[in-house]
Amino acid sequence: MQELRAISFTERELMTAIVEFTGRLNRKLPVGMVKDPIIVEGPPITVQLPIEDDYGKMHEATFAEMEVAAALVNYCMTRKIRMPAKAEKVLQIISGAATLVIWLGEQEVGAQRKKATLRNR
Repeated sequence: MQELRAISFTERELMTAIVEFTGRLNRKLPVGMVKDPIIVEGPPITVQLPIEDDYGKMHEATFAEMEVAAALVNYCMTRKIRMPAKAEKVLQIISGAATLVIWLGEQEVGAQRKKATLRNR
């Protein structure tokens, strides 16, 4: 048996998560107004952030699936949304929204089963 949790994010939350995460990594984004993110369902999933500079020129920053997942985990941590550290966290697109799926249970049960098997040998 396995438990799963899912946290869906609005476009604004997704955008905020990515911008905060890039700032934390000292990754430079083009200067300007960040527009609504564009989710490319892939595989692999990517998120494009269109950014309009002061002169009306559009720039685009693209983020890979793992970067987006890390940004969403960081977003949850900074807002004190609890999630288990050892759980598997996967980015999925559900109903057009970026969703962090958290798998619980089987990893821990599998590890306990493996330890028990090693002890019995």
